[in-house]
Amino acid sequence: MERELECPECGAPMVLRETKKYRYNDGTPRKFYGCCRFPACDGVHGAHQSGEPYGIPANKETKRARMKAHDSFDALWKHGDMTRKQAYMFLATEMGIAFDDCHIGRFDKDQCKQVVDICLAKQKEMME
Repeated sequence: MERELECPECGAPMVLRETKKYRYNDGTPRKFYGCCRFPACDGVHGAHQSGEPYGIPANKETKRARMKAHDSFDALWKHGDMTRKQAYMFLATEMGIAFDDCHIGRFDKDQCKQVVDICLAKQKEMME
């Protein structure tokens, strides 16, 4: 299911592509959205096997913030007393958003900083 996406780096349309380097568990090539201006622009965004994009495309700065947020969040449930779902429910409550809207892949930089702060505070609390 290909979607029309705008490159977060330059604003040009993104094109659904397949990579030869990475494969799904069944051996089929992984899909991603790449800027139509490649190689002049190297904007990329991941996609599910169906072609549905992962979250909302972001520029490099926001991607870095999302990765940092995921690292903090993953540490919360992988090494804590919560399941992944419980951790997302906790995060949604702390952020004051609906559970269905609590997806780091949709967050902006400020929301990602909020995730890191919430998770670090919770981890500290859990260690006490």
